[in-house]
This record gives sequence, C-alpha cells and structure tokens, in this order.
Amino acid sequence: MKKQHFLLIIFLLLHGSFLPAQQYHIDGTVQNRQQEKLSRSTIVLQNISGKKNFISVVGDTSGYYRFENLSAGRYILTASHTGYVSAVSDTITVNIAASNYTWHFVLVEESATLKEITVKSKKQPVEIDKGKIIFNLQNMATTAGLTAFDALKKLPGITIDQEENILLRGSSGVNVLIDGKMTYLSGRQLSNFLKGISAEDLNKIELNLTPSAEYDAAGNTGIINIVPKKNLKKGYAVDIRSGISKGKYWMANENISVSHRSKKTSIYGSFDFKMPRYFWNSNSGNTIHKDGELITLQRQNLASGTPLYYSWRVGGEWQVLPKHRLGIDYNGYFDDWKSGNHSTIKSADGSGSLLSTIRSSNAIIEPYYYDALNLNYRIDIDSAGKKITAETHYVSYRNYSDGVLTTDVYNADESFAGSSLLRSHQPGFIKIKSAKADAELPFKKITIKTGLKYAEVNNDNQYRFDSLHNGMYTEMDSMSNHFKYKEGIAAAYISASEKFNKTSITAGLRWEYTKADGYTVKQDVSNHWKYGKLFPTLSIEQELNERDKMTFSVSRRINRPAYSELNPVRWYTDRYFYYSGNPDLVPEIAWILSTAYTLQRKYVFTITYNHSSNYINRKLTQDGSAVKTQAYNLGVMQRFDMMVSLPLQVTSFWEMQLMPVVSYMAYPISLLTGDKTLSKWFATLSAQQQFKLPANIKMDISTQCASASIRGVYITRSYFYTDIGFKRSFFSGKLDVQLSFSDILNTNVYRGVSQSDISNYYYRDKPDTRRVGFTLHYHFGSDLVKGNGKKTEEQERL
Repeated sequence: MKKQHFLLIIFLLLHGSFLPAQQYHIDGTVQNRQQEKLSRSTIVLQNISGKKNFISVVGDTSGYYRFENLSAGRYILTASHTGYVSAVSDTITVNIAASNYTWHFVLVEESATLKEITVKSKKQPVEIDKGKIIFNLQNMATTAGLTAFDALKKLPGITIDQEENILLRGSSGVNVLIDGKMTYLSGRQLSNFLKGISAEDLNKIELNLTPSAEYDAAGNTGIINIVPKKNLKKGYAVDIRSGISKGKYWMANENISVSHRSKKTSIYGSFDFKMPRYFWNSNSGNTIHKDGELITLQRQNLASGTPLYYSWRVGGEWQVLPKHRLGIDYNGYFDDWKSGNHSTIKSADGSGSLLSTIRSSNAIIEPYYYDALNLNYRIDIDSAGKKITAETHYVSYRNYSDGVLTTDVYNADESFAGSSLLRSHQPGFIKIKSAKADAELPFKKITIKTGLKYAEVNNDNQYRFDSLHNGMYTEMDSMSNHFKYKEGIAAAYISASEKFNKTSITAGLRWEYTKADGYTVKQDVSNHWKYGKLFPTLSIEQELNERDKMTFSVSRRINRPAYSELNPVRWYTDRYFYYSGNPDLVPEIAWILSTAYTLQRKYVFTITYNHSSNYINRKLTQDGSAVKTQAYNLGVMQRFDMMVSLPLQVTSFWEMQLMPVVSYMAYPISLLTGDKTLSKWFATLSAQQQFKLPANIKMDISTQCASASIRGVYITRSYFYTDIGFKRSFFSGKLDVQLSFSDILNTNVYRGVSQSDISNYYYRDKPDTRRVGFTLHYHFGSDLVKGNGKKTEEQERL
C-alpha cells in the first residue's frame, strides 16, 4: 500500500502539467513615514526565479496596489513615487503554502534640494482629494509677513465676520486643527492664536467638508486642518527667519528653530516673536426710537492694536523599544495685547438736525497666556501598518482683561454736556484635560480603525464693571457677572475601509456622550445638559478609468455652542447696541453630503449640500432705546455649493488655476412680528497665477472676488482684492528671499445691511490689509524637524 502511494506521488510530480495551475496574488500599500498614503505610486514586479520578467502597476489614490494571476516563483517588488527614495522588498517566495501575499512599503523623502526640483514644481496651488480641498502654501511667494490667520481668510469658502470669527461656508460651526489635532479654540481666542503662527511655516491648509468617524464630530460645516512644514532628514538643523512688513504701521516677524534627529531620537525647539499690528476704520449706523421720536445714529470707530506675540515650542521623540515610540511636546505663548478704540456717534432727528455727539475712548490691556502639554505613545505592531497610539493633553488658557471706557457727550452746538467713565475687569481661566487611544488595523482586504476618547473642560469667567461717580467707583450689577462652565465628552468610534476592484468604501460610526453644567453665580441660575448622539459617516470612491473618478460622502456633525455664547454677560459696542450670551442654547445638528467628479486627474467638479437643525444664529431684539443681539436656535439652515477647479497651462512659464463657486443659502432671521427666511444665490472666484521669470524668480498673483451674499442678519456687498509675491532662492536653496504685496489695490472692504425690521443697522469696515512684506530665511544643516502640534477639540470652543 505504501508503495502504491509513493508511485502516485511520483506520477503527479512528473505530470503536474495535467493539473490546473494555481494562481497567486501579491498586494499591499505605499505610504510615507508619516503614515500618509501615497497615491499613484509605481510598483514594479520582477520574477527572479525564471525569466527576468517585469510587470508594473500604478497604485490607486489610497496607495493600494495589486498583482493578480501570478504563478509560483520568487519575486522582488520595487516601489517609487515622485519626491521619495525608491524602496525594494525582500524576496517573496510564492508557493502552494498560500494564495495571497502582502508587502507594505514605507518610502523616505528625498533630499530637500531634489524636492525643490521635482515636488514643489508639480503641486497645484489648489488640489482636491478624497473630499478634501487642499491649499498648498509651502511654495507660494505671497506669504511674506503674513500670519496663519491672514492666509486662512484668503481661501475660497472661508470668510471672517466683524468679530473676527472664522466662518466656513457661511457658518461659525467649524473645527480648526493644527496638524490633525484639535485646537480647542474659537472666536477671538482662535484668531489670536492663529495670528501667532507665521504663514511661511505652513505646508498646506485642508478643508474637509465630510470628515470620517475618527475625527471629533464637532463642526457642522466640516473641519479646517492647518498643516505645518515637515522635514525629517537626520542630523542637526538650524533655521533663522527675519521679516518686516509695512501697512499703516511697521511690523516684525522673527523666528529661530533648531532640531537634531538620529535613528532613534529627535529633539526640536523654536522661538517666535511677532508684532502683527492692526488698524480698522469702521462706519456704521441705524435708527432708534427714543421718547417717541425717531433718532438716526451714525458711528465712526477707529480701532488699533499693538499686540506682541512670544511663542515657544520644545519636544522630542524617542524609540524606547523596537516598534515603540514615546513623544512629548510643549507649546506655550504669551500675547501682550494692547488696543485702543476711538468712536464717535452722532445722533440726529427726523429732519437731519444734529442732536448730540458722543465721543468715547476704550483703552484695553489684555494679556493672554497659553500652555499646552502633549504626551503620546505609539506601538507599530507589524510592517503591514498595524499600530496603536495613545495621547494625553493638558491645556491651560488664561487671560486678564482690564479696560477703561471714557465717554464724553456734547450738545448740538458742541458745548460739553457731561462725561462718564467705566472700568472693566474680565479675567478668564480655562483648563482642558483629554486622553484618547486609537488603533489602525489594516488586513488583506479591509482596514479597521477604532478608538476611545474622553475630554473635560473647566471654564471660569468673571466680568466686573465699575462706574465712576463723585470720585468713587461703584459696581454696575446689571453688567457684572460670574459664569462657570464644566463639560465632559466621552466618545468611541469604529470605521472600516475596503476596496472592491475599482470601488473603495469607507464606513464609520462615532458615538459621543456629553454632560455639561453652567452656573451663573450672581443670579444663582444653573443649566444642565446631558445627551448622547450617533454620528455615521460614509465615503465611496469609484475609479472610472486611470484618469477619471467619482466620489460621494455623507456625514452627520454637531455644533456645540461656544462657551462665550452660553455666558449671559453683556458686551456693549456702545450705549445703543450690545451682545448677550444665551445659556438656553442647544447644539446644532447637521447632515453634510458631498459628491465630486475628477476628470483627467486635474479638473474637479464638486457639489456639497448642508442641512442643519437647531441652527444657531444671531437674533435682534429691542431693549428700550438699545438693540440687543443674542445667539438663538432659529430652526433649519440649508446651503448648497457647486465648485469647479480648473488648472490651466497658459504658456511654458505661466500657469493658472481658477476656482469658481456658486452657492445658495437659506435660514431664518428674526423680525418684530416673528421670523422670516433669508435666502440668496451668490458666487465667488479664486484665481491663482504662477509665473517663472528670468533669473529663477518666481512670481505669484492671487485674486479673490465675491458677489453680494448673506451673513447673519445682513446682506453683504461684493468685494475683491489681489496679492502679488516674488520668491528667489540662493546658495543651493539655503537662502530664500520673499517680497510680497497684499491687497495691492487696497480694495478689501467689508459692507453689509441688516434685513431685519428690528434694526436697520448697516456697516462699512475697512481693515488695514494693503501691506508690503519682505522676508529672509536661511537654513543650516539638514532638514528641520517641526513640532508635532498636538492639539485637541475642546480648545476649539474657548
């Protein structure tokens, strides 16, 4: 019997050709050292066991590649991507032991000089990929002397309101990230923070309208991710940057950054000093009813500030064990903020005769202190990309605001009628603690991501106003307040990604439970919130051919009220107009749908729809002779955007990229007799032009224009502005010289008119945006290791 078995085996081995040949497959992914997938990489397969046959494929946009219908043998793979060093796999022995084999590549960036030649010249100013609109800033010549806040407000889809709140697609429900980490800041605190970051340190800004489940659900219009430049070559590096700019005032921007990187460790540190002075010339007016008479008010406000920003960062990363890395990052800043506002209010009767003039001066000293500490730990489970990360954050934010408002009243004949003095003291303290753990588990056909997070916020704000009477200060109880707020958010998520032939699908689900308590001390009023919500996400990408594809995505988002919107304290613009918080606000919930078509890998057509319930918007009410504005939940908001990205090669030295956007928006506003829906179609156009001039000089021209649109209770007027920049490198790229002209035609003006019959308020604001900037940037040693910018979401709503 044993002899028969042996003869059968010999027969099968000698006549194996009569059996059907087994087919094998090799697949995997291509990514860089930051775990970013490299789309459209080239992978070459070589059979080294027989004939030296070569087969090549191009990976898809997610970095995935696959070789099919292979025979048994020994193979070597080679992966290449523009701007990266090619990598070669180990020998892969394919035999009957398995039918599918996997090899994942991690590519290393080429030298800085090579990147300058191959990568930067090929990047479009604006790219659209996987639902993200990406604005590449690293090679633009118009960033000299600008801050991250300046760069942000120049992007299509982003606007800034009168209080310098950042609006994405017309809504303040936006989450701002630094290098993929939440900032936990909003409103003026966020604006101030971004003014302390130089635009010349930025690589790109990403607008993600439908984020996946791994991101916090906060932000009902999507998220903005500001990505700093990253250079990871080994060795030491020192960068020195010095810049000046001139508008109405002279400004300075100084930076020194140092780092050292070895195989197992990297350390870095930086120090920045900035002097982003500002000036606003604002004119506004409205009518009021006082003692049964119609009074016309005309205002002129001149606002100037002399802030001094000092920011610093230090950190490092250590490979404590093979596949184990520990990182620590500390970031702090001190904002020595001083400002002065001078306003004149003229009141007239129905016939236009002057009744009185009010001149006021408000001097404010408002230093800000910020400290953020991040600890992170990463375990790389295997070469396939499986990893577990854990992070903890601690953030302390303090500001001490002291101001003196002096008001002088004059009669119609300019005779002195009296004066008043109001002193303010508004200290604020915010502490944030958070911890999270995430796992990324790529398998042969599916990638799983899952994680947990908990964050806790404590906010303590005091507002005291004292009025001077007969040489004595007396507290004004109607304006003074003390507001405490505590919030805890627990979250868990899971998502799965899979590719079926030319179709990629990512589906996720995030759950967040929120518990919050607000307490107004003087009025002894408490508010409590408890709610848990699910946030599903879905993204589908269909490759039509090698150059065309379609994508569709949908996500559910939440816009929790900002802490300042819940605080019932009053902020007076003048005696006739003030803002008050609303502790009865509830979160705004939004669904965002987006679809895009990419033609020939460069022309992109995008349609986005947003539907928000419990829409948070400003509501106007009459309070005696004053107008009160307050945040309210006003119902449903709908927004539709259609955007086209058109890159054009005009000549061999002239490239252009046009981005027209057509939008429609509708939402309720308050009237004396109820609410009405305010709606409007409007359009914007962004044009980016790049010129290659003689002597290796690069010139960029950036133009933004917008038609009349709606914002809050206002219809805004059209506007446009143009920036021009020049850039030249010397000494093999070690020295960069930039010269830029912002708003060169001085046309950037913000205007609006109220559409509510509660108040016919109008405004015309002219900021100091026409500036010239000059920057020198010199680099010593190898490439710098930039700080990891670990930020979190609760800071977003400070």
